[in-house]
Amino acid sequence: MIRSKDHFRDGWYQFVPACIITSSVCHRFSLSQQVATSKEDEKLLALLRTKGLSIKNLDDGARDELRALLDKLCNSKGMSLNDLAKLIGNKTSGYTSWLCRQLGVAVKPFEEARLKGIKEKRRKYERKPFDGTDEDRAYLLGLRHGDLSVSRPWNGVVRVSTSTTHPAMASLFRSLFEPHGHVYQHPRYKKDTGTYEWNLSTILDNSFEFLLDDQETCWDCVSGRESLMLAYLAGVLDSEGNIWVGPAKLKTAITVSYYNTNLELLRFVHRVLTMLGYNPLEPYLDKAKGFRSPGYHIEMKKDYWRVVLARFKQSQSLLERMPIRHDEKIAKQRLALTLEMGEPWENVEDKVQSIRTSIHLARDQFVQLAEREFLKNHPKPAQFVSSIQTPGSRSQGGSELVTSP
Repeated sequence: MIRSKDHFRDGWYQFVPACIITSSVCHRFSLSQQVATSKEDEKLLALLRTKGLSIKNLDDGARDELRALLDKLCNSKGMSLNDLAKLIGNKTSGYTSWLCRQLGVAVKPFEEARLKGIKEKRRKYERKPFDGTDEDRAYLLGLRHGDLSVSRPWNGVVRVSTSTTHPAMASLFRSLFEPHGHVYQHPRYKKDTGTYEWNLSTILDNSFEFLLDDQETCWDCVSGRESLMLAYLAGVLDSEGNIWVGPAKLKTAITVSYYNTNLELLRFVHRVLTMLGYNPLEPYLDKAKGFRSPGYHIEMKKDYWRVVLARFKQSQSLLERMPIRHDEKIAKQRLALTLEMGEPWENVEDKVQSIRTSIHLARDQFVQLAEREFLKNHPKPAQFVSSIQTPGSRSQGGSELVTSP
C-alpha cells in the first residue's frame, strides 16, 4: 500500500478529473459508433443540427432521405427517441418524436418501448454484482459507517453517495464503485458557507445490500477475524479519521485518530483496537454540540467524539497492518512508517509540510473546478455573508445545499 518515492515526488495530488463530465460530443461519437452510421447518415444528421431548419420547406428528396434514416435508426436498429436526440445533439426526445411524426415515421409508443426495456432489463448503465473478498466487504462497511450515505431508492438496487472537497476521496469512491455501476459526479454550492464541493453517487446491484444492514449486524460479521477487523478500521479511517505526524516537544509523534458523532461506532472502534492488542484512549468529547468551526462558523448539531491511538510504536504497527486506500492517508502512512522513535522534529517538519501543502493544493484546485462547473449551469450565487452570531441572535440551522443536476 505504500507508494514509491517517485510516485510521491511527482505529485500524486495533482488529480486531473478528466472523467468528471462527459461532453455531448463524446457521447454523440459513442452513439454513432454503436449504430455504425455511414458518411451519408452523418451528412443527414448534420442537416438536422442546422439552426433554424424547417422540415416543411425541405425538398422531397431530402425528406425521403431523412425518413429512411429515422426509420432505420428507430425501427431497424431499435434506437430510442432519447438516444436519437443525443445523436443529433442539442435536441430532446420531444423534438425527435415531433420529427418522426412530420416525416411519417412510425415509432413504438413510449409505454410500449418502456415496458419492452423493463422486460429485457435494458438500462443505460450496466450494474455488476459485488465480487470482492470478505476483507473488501469489511472495508466498505467501515467506509459506509464513517461517511457514506446508503439507501434503497427502489426494489432491487442500492444507492451510495457522498460529498467531498478532496480529489483523493472522489478517486477512492470511483475506484471502489465504478467497476460495478456508473458513478455520477456533480458540483454543488453550500449556501451556509459560500463554498463549492462535489457530490458523488452510484446505483448498484442488489448484491450490495449488505451496506444497508444495521451496525450491530455488521459489527458481528467483522469481529470474528483479524483481517476483517483491520479492513473495517481502514474503511472508517479513510472516511472519518486522521493520521497525525507532528511535534512532541523536540521529538516527532504519531497518532491515529477516529472521529464521529456516532458514539457507539467509536466505542466499537475502541473495542476492536483493544482486541487487536492496542491501547487506545477511551472515546472522549472532542467538540460539544453548539461548537462553531473557526473558518465558516458552522454550528455542530451533535457532539463530536474522538478515539485516538497515541503511542508511537502502536500507531506505526496499526498503520503497517491496515489496508488503507485513501491517497492522502497513504502519503501520511508512508511517511510515518519511515520514522524512528525519538526522531528529531526538525528532520521531519519539511516532509510533513510538503504533504500538507500537496493536500491543500489538490483540495483548492478541486473546489475551484467544482465552482467553474457549477456556474456553467447556474447563476452566480449572492455574495456569501458569514453567519457569525452575536449575543442574543438565533441559530440559522443546518447546511443548505444547491446541487447541479
